[in-house]
Amino acid sequence: MKVTNCRLCKSVNLTNWLDLGYHPHSDQFRKTKEEPETQYPLRVLVCNDCGLSQLSYVVNKEVLYTEDYIYESSTTKTADKHWAELTDDIIKRTGIASGLAVDIGGNDGTLSIKFKERGFKVINIDPCQEITDISRKRGVKTITNFFCREAIEGLKPADLITGTNVFAHIHNLTEVIINIKTLLKPNGVFVFESPYFGEFYNKTEYDTVYHQHLSYLSLKPLIKFLAKLDMEIFDLVFSNIHGGAFRCYIARIGERTVQPIVRTSADKENWDLAALKKFADKTSQHRDELMSLLWRIKGEGKSIAIVSAPAKGMTLMNYCGLKDNLVDFITEKSTLKIGRYTPGSHLKIVLDEELIKRQPDYAIILAWNFAAEIMKNNSEYHGTWIIPTNPIKII
Repeated sequence: MKVTNCRLCKSVNLTNWLDLGYHPHSDQFRKTKEEPETQYPLRVLVCNDCGLSQLSYVVNKEVLYTEDYIYESSTTKTADKHWAELTDDIIKRTGIASGLAVDIGGNDGTLSIKFKERGFKVINIDPCQEITDISRKRGVKTITNFFCREAIEGLKPADLITGTNVFAHIHNLTEVIINIKTLLKPNGVFVFESPYFGEFYNKTEYDTVYHQHLSYLSLKPLIKFLAKLDMEIFDLVFSNIHGGAFRCYIARIGERTVQPIVRTSADKENWDLAALKKFADKTSQHRDELMSLLWRIKGEGKSIAIVSAPAKGMTLMNYCGLKDNLVDFITEKSTLKIGRYTPGSHLKIVLDEELIKRQPDYAIILAWNFAAEIMKNNSEYHGTWIIPTNPIKII
């Protein structure tokens, strides 16, 4: 579906500022190399009225999340530690230490388990069958559905509602906030954590653009949007997870004291269209630099592997053109991806152990936000690491 109106303010005053071409669904890893796949435009628009950056095209949510979606939130120790810290921070900042905690898009139940361990009753609502099966096996009460009116009918009022790496994935955010208000107790709190546009912009994180990430969130557009629905951000935390995220604490207007950090942080958001177009220039420059480096390495007769296959990595691979003429093999820790083929580039994924066995000359870490843990887990690898951030790091 082509986007003609801003997701938050409904304005038609939209400008395209980043074009990454056409890409397949970045979390749909193919079972066979020949399996057909659909490619969709991957472009980012900015609303000139409220400032929200958003994709120009929305892929049907059933395609994104119910057809063989195999992302697991519990794969890394770094992420697991983060969920524990997030849970404790929520309890501390809200003063809510018990009751019902509902997680929207809770994946394999990792965050729900953290709340359950601290004495909460928990419910995970997620549309993906394979992943929610894992959540149930881990002892989490789980509803396999999108966060819709049907999913929350009959549920008891929630003290806390959370959504980590999910709020930016939803097209109809107005409906979601209305459903949150319906489910939330008086003085209850909704907390979401998503990549923050300010960090995305400062670090040229173009690879985090993919079809699940419909919105590139910042404070100013959100404050205006929530106010129309009688909600407000009352507290805010910035995090290093996923390349730079922000955690927004939201309640009905007037129920909580708004902390100064909310306004001071919003006042710092001063990027304009000219700045966004410079970002686009940096994106193509980074692609040229990375490909020049890899072709030089290949020209020297050296071998190159890829370690980790996150969604962001699929954007980078397909935008830059990383295929089997450059890459010898790709490895993963997630067992759900082993034996599958990467979308677009069609490389077969093998176990991380193959990195140690084959000892390629160079190894590219696509999940650069977990680079330290990946290098530690593969300490017996003796080649050279490439971390494709901007600037590119060679270790």
